[in-house]
Amino acid sequence: MSLKIFEYGTVGQPTILFLHGLGVSSWMWLEQLESLQEQYHLLAVDLPGNGESYQNEWVSFADTAVTLSQIIQTRASNGQAHVVGLSLGGYTALTLLGNHPELVLSTLVSGVTIRPFPDNIAYKLMPKIMSRIMGWSLTINLMSRMMQLPDEAKPFYRRDSKNLTPQTILRTYDEVLNFTLPAGLAARRPRLLAVAGQKEAKLVLDSLADFQVVETAVTALIPNAHHGWNGEFPALFTEMIESWVGERPLPAGLAVQGKRMGVRTAV
Repeated sequence: MSLKIFEYGTVGQPTILFLHGLGVSSWMWLEQLESLQEQYHLLAVDLPGNGESYQNEWVSFADTAVTLSQIIQTRASNGQAHVVGLSLGGYTALTLLGNHPELVLSTLVSGVTIRPFPDNIAYKLMPKIMSRIMGWSLTINLMSRMMQLPDEAKPFYRRDSKNLTPQTILRTYDEVLNFTLPAGLAARRPRLLAVAGQKEAKLVLDSLADFQVVETAVTALIPNAHHGWNGEFPALFTEMIESWVGERPLPAGLAVQGKRMGVRTAV
């Protein structure tokens, strides 16, 4: 599988791999990529079925993790990377960490839940509805406003929404609705930071506490933030990445809930 990869910074510096959300692509990380490129080697990948990789069929999180592991081994400095993922990218990052831990220096995920969704009709219907309306202009315009996208990002979002197939949506949601922490992850004591915007879905907020099964995990809430908060508060998101990757105190804008691995935190 050949995925679209955007590369910034200098090879030889520590590598950070960025994984985007469903229905968008690597453009969502532009502010982080531009801000971090002087200190790091950066890779942003358009995941299967999304962005400029839309012609690559989305199969599963595990299948995508295999491809990402190959990218890290061949493109990342010293064959290892720090991994940052939001939403779909967060689930993919956790799968990568679970299946290929030797390649991952640290993991930062935002907006994910590691408890299965309730078994009710609403959650069963949601993927079917989304698969039908995701490409509608009305839906695209509404979502653009909800995500507070800047004008320059709207054409990319429209393109990505139009190219997203019902099959990709259904397969993705099928795994997301039943996602749990990869087996054996807690015993490996990985460097893991899990965060969520204060205004995200209740299931995501409630799941932050679930990450504490990993003794070395750090969890944090971002006040007044929504799901796609890397665009809402880009400077804070970038500062969080720098702090986490550099093993420095996390920024004061994060309400830290779990403190592990001797990482000092500012609250």
